Amino acid sequence: MTTRRRLLAGSSAMAGIAALRIAHAQSASPLTPNSFTPGADPEAPQLDDVVAPGLQRDVIIRWGDPVLANAPPFRPGFVTEAAAARQFGWDAIIAGIVNPPQAQDGIARIVMVLSHPDVAPRMVFPGGVDRPRIAGKMQGASVLNLSQRGGRWVVVDGGYQSRRITDGTLCTITGPAAASIGPSVQGVLAPGIGCVTPWNTVLLPEGRTNSWVARLADKAAGFSSPTVGAGFGWVVELDALNPTSFPAKRTALGRMPRAGTACGMAGDGSAIVFMTEDAPMGRLFRFKGAAPIGDGSGALDAGTLAVATLEGSSIVWRDLPPGLTSLTATLSAASDGARFDAPAGMAIGADGTLYLACSGNPGRGVDQVDALNPRAGNGAGHILALAPAGGDLAASRFAGRVILLGGNPNTDPTARYTPGSLAWLRSPYTLNFDAAHRLHVGTDQGGAVTDTADGLFVMNVTGYGRYALDMLYLAPIGGAIGGAAFGPQGRTGFTVARHPGATPNADFAHPATRWPTVQPDMPPQTTVVSLTS
Repeated sequence: MTTRRRLLAGSSAMAGIAALRIAHAQSASPLTPNSFTPGADPEAPQLDDVVAPGLQRDVIIRWGDPVLANAPPFRPGFVTEAAAARQFGWDAIIAGIVNPPQAQDGIARIVMVLSHPDVAPRMVFPGGVDRPRIAGKMQGASVLNLSQRGGRWVVVDGGYQSRRITDGTLCTITGPAAASIGPSVQGVLAPGIGCVTPWNTVLLPEGRTNSWVARLADKAAGFSSPTVGAGFGWVVELDALNPTSFPAKRTALGRMPRAGTACGMAGDGSAIVFMTEDAPMGRLFRFKGAAPIGDGSGALDAGTLAVATLEGSSIVWRDLPPGLTSLTATLSAASDGARFDAPAGMAIGADGTLYLACSGNPGRGVDQVDALNPRAGNGAGHILALAPAGGDLAASRFAGRVILLGGNPNTDPTARYTPGSLAWLRSPYTLNFDAAHRLHVGTDQGGAVTDTADGLFVMNVTGYGRYALDMLYLAPIGGAIGGAAFGPQGRTGFTVARHPGATPNADFAHPATRWPTVQPDMPPQTTVVSLTS
């Protein structure tokens, strides 16, 4: 075990899921060159996952495991449409956890929602020959009932809220585009980094749906019409606690390929939704609801869209014209928006600060650098803190600062970490806060094999030792991290090892690892795990 991995020598060091070893912190000032702890070194990708000392890792669910009670056993290479529509998907990102009403039996229960953004034919189907009708059922989303039994969280077989959302799920259309699209549409495609709303629903942002529409055209039922694409590219709102509810596509939030969302509340009680454009030079958008949230019904059906523009190190929100009903109007109306290095996941701090993960953009030129994207040609990524004036998420100006510049500090002179950091990373992708206001960072290098594995890291963003970085969990080779979420008592966190074994040259027959089963007749499987102190 390397110095980098000597985290949390015992559970007494933990308050909740993870505590930084802030006794090592030298300063509260971020971005000091060569501040990495002496002796800390990279951890090359492993065939197995790596868990920090002091944490217990348990498997919650894997690709092919049942979500619905009538799901058949997983038969890799022979999955049918019916099976895929009932089993856990190939890829996964945690959108969030919602808490159902307390049951009379006193057993702790949670409902977890996960998006399934992708299905890679080379890793899923023998010979790499795509089977779009099956792939359409493997993607979408899963809603899982979990209960605590014997001190462990387990998936409830046949749970009341358990359901799968796929390319065949009927959704309602609300907001300004409903008049041109119609009241309903079939399917949710390519959902990315979702979030939980203040009124306890879940947002699932559709990402790059055009490729999915083309993939399914004339192959899957409901995708033969040339106009079907208009029904995709929206933010989907899901009432996870009501299994009979229809997902709703909220067109007031605009249409674009999104990477992630974060939802909060403005000072006047209205809803605020931040959205990142899924692009190497992506933009940051904000939706502000027209009225106070109330019970949440209709909170996202009317309001104002804005794009972030850059003034020095601050972002200033410019409202887009009202009533953008055109299917291409959102991005075209935001042509002056600031361009970030592949913006992805976000999280809102207790003080209203918006944290933004930029996963890196090797294509940024020297003449394109700015205060919030300070490096040209760098794919290691960075994290921004954007603080709204007065702490109000509806403020017109947010003061920005870079709190981490990713990369190996031993070989990359532009990498920056706070003194006392015990880890380093590349390509931050997901951001999530725990109950103690620590920021959890999940990375995604796209399956590339580099000198470090993708992992889940933690930062203290307030108080002594702020912005020092430490490691909690590493995915196996070819894998990435699909976000984080936290149990109600705070001693258990959940994360996802996404698509392990999916290195650039791997395929169904020759994955880079067969984790987690390590059986010759089983493929590698995306796996949700719990981490308990």
